[in-house]
Amino acid sequence: MSKLIPDYVFDSIYDITPALLEKHGVRGVLIDLDGTMASRKAALPPEKLLPFVRTLRGAGLEVLVFSNNREARVGAFCRALGVDHISRAGKPLAAGFRRAAAQLGLPLSRIAVVGDQIFTDVFGGNRMGALTCYVETLDRRFFWINARYQIERRFIERGRRRMEARARHE
Repeated sequence: MSKLIPDYVFDSIYDITPALLEKHGVRGVLIDLDGTMASRKAALPPEKLLPFVRTLRGAGLEVLVFSNNREARVGAFCRALGVDHISRAGKPLAAGFRRAAAQLGLPLSRIAVVGDQIFTDVFGGNRMGALTCYVETLDRRFFWINARYQIERRFIERGRRRMEARARHE
């Protein structure tokens, strides 16, 4: 059960700072696309996403978009953003995470996984020993995504409490 609890919970991807990641020894970031970086309906990156990615890169962090979606969707989005990607990642299976770590040239213990799904992003990242950062989905207005959130919310709340307890002890 503990593999379903994120290390950090954020309202938005933009709340994640290089300082927080560096504090945990993170040198690379695997970021989910749909619901995390942009709505699943957005063909191109939102304007404020490019400065966010530049901030991460400017701090020396490697950035890789890591999505279960198809190549046509992920490739077009990432070309517009100017970042590398892995589509059809197979999250939460270990093989995709290993492939991403190899592409970044980093061990998973030095990687943060950022995403909006407990059962793919968080579970897979925790199983592989990465730092996990859950962000509230941008697509909650869609029925099935909201239904999934209702199932995941207990794990999200436990992650939020874990994060708050860690902050009190720092």
